[in-house]
Amino acid sequence: MQSNRFQQYLDRYLGIPLCGLLSLFCRRSRVPAPPQKILFIQLSALGDTILAVPAIRAIRYAFPDAEITMLASRTNLIYLANCPYIDKRIRFLMPGHRMVAPLRRERFDWAIDLEHWPRLSALLTYATGAPVRIGFRTRGQHRHFLFTEAVPHIQGQHEVRNFLDIATQLECLVQEFDLEVWYDAAARMWVREILIQEQVPPDTAIVVLHPEAGRRGEPRRRWHQENYVALADALVERFGVQIVLTGAPDEVNLSEQIAAQIKHRAVILAGKTDVNQLAALFSDAVLVVSGNCGPMHLAAATGAPVIGLHGPTNPAQWGPWCRDVSIVRAEMPCSPCLNLGFEYGCQALPDGTSPCMRTIGLERVLRECERFLG
Repeated sequence: MQSNRFQQYLDRYLGIPLCGLLSLFCRRSRVPAPPQKILFIQLSALGDTILAVPAIRAIRYAFPDAEITMLASRTNLIYLANCPYIDKRIRFLMPGHRMVAPLRRERFDWAIDLEHWPRLSALLTYATGAPVRIGFRTRGQHRHFLFTEAVPHIQGQHEVRNFLDIATQLECLVQEFDLEVWYDAAARMWVREILIQEQVPPDTAIVVLHPEAGRRGEPRRRWHQENYVALADALVERFGVQIVLTGAPDEVNLSEQIAAQIKHRAVILAGKTDVNQLAALFSDAVLVVSGNCGPMHLAAATGAPVIGLHGPTNPAQWGPWCRDVSIVRAEMPCSPCLNLGFEYGCQALPDGTSPCMRTIGLERVLRECERFLG
């Protein structure tokens, strides 16, 4: 879950005592299947939601007549706007206590918490009043006391499989493992029109570089921008591709700095796309290069070839989940150090990046690019 330090502090030092206290009032009862109303709670950044789709799909297939609701952030709901497995969507708003009464009125049979560390989502799961509450038991997080069914969250196991463990616990048959996107014709048309406006010929091969990675204001997963500059120049000179830079609205400055140093003209679409437009762009790309972040997983979900750059994060757990993938890992004995999304094991360098990402050399990434472009 994306959060600032103050929210993390409240979640830990207020959330843990609340979880312990409320657990005294928990009744561990099951209701007969099939459930009539199911709630999923996913407050996290985009990547977690994308990786949870195979589990959501398996539960949808197991209970085709149930009404399924998703409580999520605005970005996640945009991604899920056309998802056929969700019937109703509720936007999460802070402070979370305002959500309690509307959720209780829904009278859900099952509430499924897809987070793996925040106590807030576990508290919301409990507050729904659902007789069956399912979520992860994550080591050291003291949040599973509020669930009637706790599923071990296994560190080092890919998150797709962790989420699928929830579906398996609910005795749902898992037959499909692919990620999905559901951008519409309008998103695809937007991509075509913006590339025409940027004077990119229709038959040009596009390589997308997504230089920012991780939560806002925390660039320790980011590959240094001088490497992106050198990579862009090398790819244009060797393969004649068009470089497109993407990012969130608050990441435009980084893309502009990189574009200003590239010898060849790059198209800056950072800050101009919503989630589904970004997915449509990725689906047209011959290659996407990114650190570990939501857009990296979005690119993988489109089926685009992806090169994932991993330093603090474990690619076995957070790597791109697709067929055409290459992972370039940092070369430091302490890497990876990140499990829950915030407990970095090293101090950031003066520019905010991490020492391990500095060990990923340009030539290593270029060799992987040649595998896809050569």
